Amino acid sequence: MRPKAPPGTVRVADALQENPTLGSLLGRWRLSLECMQAARPVLGPDLSASMRPGPVEDSQWTLLAASGGAAAKSRQLLPRIHQAVQDLGVGVNSVRIRISPP
Repeated sequence: MRPKAPPGTVRVADALQENPTLGSLLGRWRLSLECMQAARPVLGPDLSASMRPGPVEDSQWTLLAASGGAAAKSRQLLPRIHQAVQDLGVGVNSVRIRISPP
């Protein structure tokens, strides 16, 4: 059970929702996580461990690879990843893969 917050305090999630800029950022982050969940079955457990969700910008989702090898393998799967994300119906029209070491 969560302890009661002192009077006059605001939960972080509530504060993020109330601010238009931060609320938008939070929404895009949640969308990115949702896309990652859709991509995981396509990537498989080993490759998924080398990938992280990246930003969603202008209806394009970026998938971040920990190494060049992981990026190359995931690019081979890109049509299937794209289809899995499209099946969500969330307005992401393209997927790109970038290398971003942890």
